[in-house]
Amino acid sequence: MGNLEKAGRLLRLMGWLSLVGIAVIFAAIMIPILSDGGDAASFSEILFLGLLLLIIPAIYLITGRAIKQGKSWGKVAGVVKGCVSLLNVPIGTIVGIAVLFYLKKGWGEPDARLQISSEV
Repeated sequence: MGNLEKAGRLLRLMGWLSLVGIAVIFAAIMIPILSDGGDAASFSEILFLGLLLLIIPAIYLITGRAIKQGKSWGKVAGVVKGCVSLLNVPIGTIVGIAVLFYLKKGWGEPDARLQISSEV
């Protein structure tokens, strides 16, 4: 497994973890509102905020896939996401350091799809 694939897997892991975290927080907010018979305005505002927050894991997942495929824009976006992850203490810091480390080591690696096709 190459360094870029490791970095991509770590970013995708962070994407799935943040998706689960958002779902848990969203459920913890929505269950009391729905059980108390909250008004539709607060329900729609929280629903909109929850949908808006789904952008965060989507960016992680898309960037991780692009890195695993060896796309140059994915590498740059991975560096940005790795730097932003450094601020998410403690797990994000560890993952951010690992992503930046693997991206630096694997920056010059060729596209994995080209290696497979040239071996055939």
